[in-house]
Amino acid sequence: MHGVIWDIEMINHNIRVFAFVILGLAFGTYIAIFVLTQDLSSIDFTKAISHISTTISINIIFWLLFIKWLWKLKLFYPWLVQVPNLSGKWEGTIKSNWRDGAQDPIPMKITIEQTFLNIQVKIKTKESSSFSLIASFNIDKDRGQQQLFYSYLNTPKPGVRERSEIHYGSVLLSFEGFDVDEMDGEYWTSRETTGEMHLKRAKDS
Repeated sequence: MHGVIWDIEMINHNIRVFAFVILGLAFGTYIAIFVLTQDLSSIDFTKAISHISTTISINIIFWLLFIKWLWKLKLFYPWLVQVPNLSGKWEGTIKSNWRDGAQDPIPMKITIEQTFLNIQVKIKTKESSSFSLIASFNIDKDRGQQQLFYSYLNTPKPGVRERSEIHYGSVLLSFEGFDVDEMDGEYWTSRETTGEMHLKRAKDS
């Protein structure tokens, strides 16, 4: 497996908590603006109404920043953000059972780009490129599971297709906690091969 790219369009989060946070932030912002700009002994209702648009603008800016960057802060995990930040460069190996596991582990380099709502991953080795078809997080704290799952289409380079044909496959990676530096997992393919994967965050990431 050589290059993997996938998008997760939406990551499941605690909708109820988000609803309270969105409403609470909007209300708190409005109250703060109201107190700072109004003479409480003589309230200007026209100005009070205009505070609504200001509140909306401030909250839009905050949530745009949150979706892009702020969600990565540990203070939001896990009560608001259920998944860790996997962004950065990774290195790892793939060990296949092909030819009874006689093949040496294959080194790979991984780049992960992640926002609050989506994740993109590239995995590179020497011989092929893979593009994910579907991907999702499986976060089940009750069972102690934190996993990233994706299915992919692998397209080897033309020069190696005689021994390595185009195929489909799936990968399941497990990790622990918020500060994730390693992920281990397995993969299986439509060629009826399976194998193990080990990823470690690169030192310069």
